[in-house]
Amino acid sequence: MAKFTYIARDTKGEKIEGALEVEDRQAVVARLQAMGFFPIKIEDVSSKARTGLSLAALRGRVRAVDIARFLRQIADLIAAGVPLVKALEIILAQTRGERMREIISEVSKSVQGGDTLAQALQRHPKVFNPLCVAMVKAGETGGMLDDVLQRLADFSETEEELKSKVLATLAYPIIMVAAGAVVIAILVTVVIPKISRVFADMGQALPPITILLMSITKFLADYKWFILVAVIAVVAAVRRFVRTTEGRTLYDRALLRMPVLGDVVHKRELSRFARTLGNLLRNGVPILPALEITREVISNTIIRREVEKLPGSISQGVSMAATLSESPYFPGFMVSMIAVGEETAHVDSVLLKTAQAYEGQADRSLKTLTATLEPLIILALGVVVGFIVIAMMLPIMTLDPMTGGE
Repeated sequence: MAKFTYIARDTKGEKIEGALEVEDRQAVVARLQAMGFFPIKIEDVSSKARTGLSLAALRGRVRAVDIARFLRQIADLIAAGVPLVKALEIILAQTRGERMREIISEVSKSVQGGDTLAQALQRHPKVFNPLCVAMVKAGETGGMLDDVLQRLADFSETEEELKSKVLATLAYPIIMVAAGAVVIAILVTVVIPKISRVFADMGQALPPITILLMSITKFLADYKWFILVAVIAVVAAVRRFVRTTEGRTLYDRALLRMPVLGDVVHKRELSRFARTLGNLLRNGVPILPALEITREVISNTIIRREVEKLPGSISQGVSMAATLSESPYFPGFMVSMIAVGEETAHVDSVLLKTAQAYEGQADRSLKTLTATLEPLIILALGVVVGFIVIAMMLPIMTLDPMTGGE
C-alpha cells in the first residue's frame, strides 16, 4: 500500500484536499470518482515519508486524547452559544502543546477565511481522518454540530481506551520476555565463558549437555555479528514484503488464522467496522460515502476487501446483510443484527450495539490470550535457564577430587 495526497474538486466546484492509502495512482482516481470528486493533483508521498522525518514528527505527534479534548471543547462552547470562530480562539489560548496549537491556529484561520469547520479540518488529513471530516460535515449540514462533535470525541476516546487496554494487557508478558532475554544474554555472554575456561583448565571430561552448551556459546560468540546482521536483514526483508499488496494479504490472512490472537484481531476489526459505520449513518452520512470511509479505518486487508463489495451490491439493490452473509469473516450474529436493522430502518443503532458486543468479546479474548501466554513464557524461560544451570552444575557435581587437586 502506498500513500497519496490529492487535490480535487467536488460537485459544487469547491477544492478538497486529503490523503489515501491505496495500491497505486489509478486506485486514487477511482476512489475519488466514486466519492463524486474530480481529481486535480495526485502525489505519491510514501517515499518522502520513508526518507526522513516530517516537520510534524519533529515538532511532536498529536495524540488521540488531544484530538478528543479539542472536539469536546468545541462542542461545549458551541452548545453554550459561543460562535465557532470565538470558540476556536478560546481553545487556542488554553492549548499548551506546540503542534496542537499550530493546527488549531490554522483551522481558525481557515474558518475566518470562509471555510466550514469540515473544510478546515480536511486540510489536516494526518490529524483529522475522513471519518471525522464526514461527521463534522453532516453535523454542519443538519444543524447539530455540537452533538456530532460530542459523539466524535466519545468515539476517539473509546478507540484510545481500547488501544490502552491492549497495551496494558500485553505489557506484563512483554516485560517477562525482555527480562528473561536479558538474564539469558548475561549468562551466555559473561558467566558461561568464564566457567568454560575453568573447566578447560581442569582438563576433566565434561558431560554431553555441558559440551552442547559450550558449543552453542562459542558459536554465538564467534558469529555474533553475522547473526545480528542476518537477523536485521531478515526483519527488513519481511517488513519490505509485508508492505507489498501480496505480502500484506498473506500477513493479514495468517494473523486471522492464529489461535486466540486471530480471534482478538477479528473481533476488533468487526467492532471497528460496526462502530464507524453506525456513527456515520447516525449523523446523516449517506450509506455509500459512509462505506467508503468505513473501508479506510479497517486495517486488515482481508476484511477490508469484504467491505469493498458492499457499495456495488447496495447500488444493485442487494441488502447489506445479504452481501455480508456470503462472507466467511462476518459471523451470523452480526449479519442477523444488520438484517433486523435494515428491516426496521435502525441500522445505525443496531451497528452501535453490535460494536459494543464485539468490543466486549475482543476484551475477553485478549484476557484469554494473556492468561495463555504467561504460563507458556514462564515455562519456556524455565526450560532455557534450567538447561543452562544443569549444564554448568553437572560437571561440578561430578568433579573428580583427584583431578581437581592436581
